[in-house]
Amino acid sequence: MFDSTRELTTNKLILLYLLHKIQIPISHAQITDFIMEKGYIDYFSLQQYLTELSVSNLIIKEQDNHTTRYTIADKGINTLEYFSNRIPASIKSEIDGYIQKNRRRLKNELEVSAEYFPNASNEYIVKCTIKEDERSLIHLEINTASKEQAKNICSNWENNAQALYQSILASLTNPTGQQ
Repeated sequence: MFDSTRELTTNKLILLYLLHKIQIPISHAQITDFIMEKGYIDYFSLQQYLTELSVSNLIIKEQDNHTTRYTIADKGINTLEYFSNRIPASIKSEIDGYIQKNRRRLKNELEVSAEYFPNASNEYIVKCTIKEDERSLIHLEINTASKEQAKNICSNWENNAQALYQSILASLTNPTGQQ
């Protein structure tokens, strides 16, 4: 019993440590990918821990564009400061290395979004955005004839947002007729 309680506490502290060190909102999928890759916690326990940490106000759970994002709350930071010595140094080091290597990619994933939904005339509206520091750089709404076309636009936007943004900006700022 004591070992399982200690393991439960350590696992929750690992999640708090990850959220504290990353210093940006991180999606549910990103947390799951990292934790599953490292094998720290099984999938079902991870879901339980995230729920418990949220209910106890140690982390903040927000819904944005059909994506759940998490950040650490002040109460979570205080808890982590008090109990961080219970996280093995090797795990802290792995988390620190992962964040150093992947922070920019994780941040970029959060700032580019694309979603689609049907409208009243059986067509689809695609919303594509790029945000930088909570500020919208571009927000496009495109009407499409089919769901397949909407899916393709979303996929292309998510995979090529920076290049598309630069191309749109160049087209809009160049004098007419010049490329």
